Amino acid sequence: MGYPSLLYYTKPNKKAIDISVFEDLQLLNFIPKRVAKSACVLCEKENILPRQELFQRLNDKKIKEKLAALYDIACELYSLNSAYKDAPTDEGKCIIFLFLCEAVRVFTEGASECDMGDPLSSRFASEMQKEKEDERYIKMSEELSCLIPEAEKLLTNSLCVSGNKVRMTEGGADTFLNGIISCAETLGTDIPKVKNPESRELSPDIVNGAASLCPELMKKLKAFKSEFLSYYRPNIVYYRKEIEFYLTMLDFTDRIREAGIPLTYPTVGEGRIISISEAYDVSLLAKGETNIVPNDISFTTEEPFYFLTGANGGGKTTYLRTVGIAVLMFLLGCPVACRSATISDISSIFAHFPRDERFDGSGRFVEENNRVNSILENMDENSLVLLNETYSTTNEENAVKMTEKLANELWEKRIFGLYITHQHGLGESEIPYLNVLIDLNDENRRTYKIARQKSVGGSYAKDILIRCGLTLEALENRFGKLDHGEDR
Repeated sequence: MGYPSLLYYTKPNKKAIDISVFEDLQLLNFIPKRVAKSACVLCEKENILPRQELFQRLNDKKIKEKLAALYDIACELYSLNSAYKDAPTDEGKCIIFLFLCEAVRVFTEGASECDMGDPLSSRFASEMQKEKEDERYIKMSEELSCLIPEAEKLLTNSLCVSGNKVRMTEGGADTFLNGIISCAETLGTDIPKVKNPESRELSPDIVNGAASLCPELMKKLKAFKSEFLSYYRPNIVYYRKEIEFYLTMLDFTDRIREAGIPLTYPTVGEGRIISISEAYDVSLLAKGETNIVPNDISFTTEEPFYFLTGANGGGKTTYLRTVGIAVLMFLLGCPVACRSATISDISSIFAHFPRDERFDGSGRFVEENNRVNSILENMDENSLVLLNETYSTTNEENAVKMTEKLANELWEKRIFGLYITHQHGLGESEIPYLNVLIDLNDENRRTYKIARQKSVGGSYAKDILIRCGLTLEALENRFGKLDHGEDR
């Protein structure tokens, strides 16, 4: 049989999103890159609902602990599998293979008891139960019960070193350390504590030396490997990544919940819709933010794409991340940080956030344009595209032209998306606007709320200069009057 996936109930058909999406949304502060890579293939409806069910079951502490214990065994399986592939001698491979099969047995026993009542874990546990009932598995298990104790005895041998000569002795032989411990016990003093040495790879000579102490056992181990090598399937090690995904996302959502932020499982919407009430930018938790302002999100067939403008420091990028994180978490089958949500099956997510270190010698504008072209080539009508001040690196006239061209192309294709821009020279367009709300009666205070309206003012950049003490008056008070002559 083939091992059933714990991530996908049906074979996924979506293309993997770029790992940079997790980076742009600042989720790598919570999700290790190796886990994010496992999550780059997003779920369609057939896989979203089973994952949601499994995540809901895992909110039970005992069930989560059971999965965590299975993860520890999966890690041991992965380590032994790697050691087996890298072992330089046949004797070493035979010894490692025995313990690798023992790890498979322990994992199978634990997995067969992991039916949590959802489609994914039920199928997983059922297949593992069938595995236990297989004749070859039963025979392997019986032989492991006999061979493991003998092999463990082999591995407790002593290594005696005299000059540059090494010899093996059977475990329990007198050693210098044993002598010290014996004296300590006789004198009634505390037994000395010895730090466990770091594990190191043994040379083939030492492995062969250990094997030569038990020639009959080595014959049995070789026969065991010969009989069951074709039965062992290395792809069982992939469960390490799958289980790690669930445990990582559970830790992330626990952190969200502890911050007092609501979590909900969105409804899979029919047609094309993204409707979210009170969504939070949970990436701000990495900065220790405790007062995150929620916002509503609405994309429809009629209005799938928006410009987002408004005051600097008003929360535009935060809103962009809020949209991206909410949709991504939904497509991962995870709960979303919001009050309620209905989201249709989005095919993919693309993000274009400015980051200086991404461009090479060709120049930032060229690199930026190449990334935009890549998005246009790979997106489809069900994609979500998030653009953060794209084309801000070129001159204003060129930026306006390119911004209009890109936005209009996305609008005409009815792509879901959001485009943050400060280009005030944009002409009249069908594309609707979202704007940062400013409290004009409270010294232009940023409310961090986003509303459906066109910009009613500038970027309010002066407010930031005042706040940071960078106005002309503040600088002159600090450094003295500036020379306003012709040579200034």
